[in-house]
Amino acid sequence: MGLLDNDTVIVDAILTKVGRQKLANGQPLGVTQYAFGDTGVDYTLYNADHPSGSDSYGSAITSLPMLEAVPDNDVFLRYRLYGEGERNVQNFSFITVENSAPTITKVAGETISNPINIIPNIFPNVQASKFNFTVLDMRGLSVSNIDSGVVNINGDFGVDNLPPFAHPEPVKATILGAGQITLNAQPQQITAQRAIGIEVSREGAASAFVTVTINTNNVA
Repeated sequence: MGLLDNDTVIVDAILTKVGRQKLANGQPLGVTQYAFGDTGVDYTLYNADHPSGSDSYGSAITSLPMLEAVPDNDVFLRYRLYGEGERNVQNFSFITVENSAPTITKVAGETISNPINIIPNIFPNVQASKFNFTVLDMRGLSVSNIDSGVVNINGDFGVDNLPPFAHPEPVKATILGAGQITLNAQPQQITAQRAIGIEVSREGAASAFVTVTINTNNVA
């Protein structure tokens, strides 16, 4: 569904089956909650030296193509805009990660890999903060240095039964209430380099996103 202004899409929405049924019956949708995100926006395109002046500083950003709505929060609302409706608030809490693009490298001459640590921080600083980690694809990976009870891996998998790299479908994992996590590649499993995403979240703060590259380790 889209609301159009001439040839410009102002609102692009995907309705559930219940929503489509209500629309077909002429009933109000009854939307009570919503969220905003800026996935797909490249703020590095902001140009304070634009020759046309301040009105054009953000023209490259506003000219970016609009993403089509996708019914998957891990894709479309990867970067959510946080707020609680307050007026005149200039700063909200947000999460940063010490290395937002780490690489799991192979140990030279071995078929094992070097672990990496995902270490978040929150601003303003809160001592001993706990975070939630969503690993979008755990295939071929392992997690350590945390209580196994806080790890939930989709399907029939768990910390003692990890999804292999050859598993045909992505396997999401959530780790709740940890200060940091340690990730590694399972030995001899990774036959091709790949990248996976990890969302780091905490109630009351804007989330952070980490892209982890995993190098092959199946050959010594």
